[in-house]
Amino acid sequence: MLVIRLNSFVHRVPDKALIIQQANESGCQLKRIRRSRNWQLSGEEAQLKALITLLMDEAHQWVVKEIDKALPKPEICLASLIEKTPSVTVNQLVTQTGCTMSEARQAIDLYEGFD
Repeated sequence: MLVIRLNSFVHRVPDKALIIQQANESGCQLKRIRRSRNWQLSGEEAQLKALITLLMDEAHQWVVKEIDKALPKPEICLASLIEKTPSVTVNQLVTQTGCTMSEARQAIDLYEGFD
């Protein structure tokens, strides 16, 4: 179960009841943290992805970004990506996979045999 903190939730959305309803429809739980203005969204990965598809309004995109930050990133094998496109640059690897510059350089060096 993933838990996402939504700071100043009530102040940042035009209609909190709509988002609460959409969260419930997707199987997620949205509730206030004690008496603060912060809320928390909790649910499984598939439920959160279903909620993202329901949040299409421009005013709700910040919630979508928070969910995207919390979702686990898929593991991408740098070696297989380099084998598919041997002319890939370090910057392209970083943007495509989200790895660091040093990880991209190490993967390219291993592929080229500069161990």
